[in-house]
Amino acid sequence: MKKRLMGLAAVCAALCLGAAGQVAGENIGHGFQPIAMKSNTKTPIGARQFCMERPGECRDAAVANGPVRLTVGARRQLDAVNRKVNGAVTAVTDEAYYGQREVWTYPDNGFGDCEDFALAKRRELMRQGWPSSALRMALVRQRNGEAHAVLVANTDRGDFILDNLVADVLDWSQTSYKFVKISSPETLNRWIDVEDDRVVWVASK
Repeated sequence: MKKRLMGLAAVCAALCLGAAGQVAGENIGHGFQPIAMKSNTKTPIGARQFCMERPGECRDAAVANGPVRLTVGARRQLDAVNRKVNGAVTAVTDEAYYGQREVWTYPDNGFGDCEDFALAKRRELMRQGWPSSALRMALVRQRNGEAHAVLVANTDRGDFILDNLVADVLDWSQTSYKFVKISSPETLNRWIDVEDDRVVWVASK
């Protein structure tokens, strides 16, 4: 594994490192719209693999009474964790690092793709007292059509996005992403389609 590390940083321009086209600024919840859910959908293959390897982390959890209250301290936690993980992990694709198309895991070795960044942030916030039901993985499409993954923090002042492409923690509606599906509050092993009418641009080949 060690002999592969030196060349991995060069892959950083690949999946999960493209320009995200984010809107700068901060939304603290004025007139926010929560992410709109539709119906249950297929669990991503990476999430299924993650839950097979870590069944204890995917047991159904009791859903907290409503979203987390977004105090000043809670907001600082989101910002700090987003920046900490983004600074500690080098982004590489699963193909480059594992030789596999899709692997969801914790980037404890310092390398990972967008799902791994999101999982690490989820774990760290849970260690700091956030309930798992308020920390949900989401799959999105960037404006260029590229697939991407982020962590959603569900609060009483909006659904905030922790993203390895962006230092700022933004309300989901401030991003330029089209949200596709999101994990259920109870477990990473169940997923829900998202209602989002934003358009992505896919370049013709």
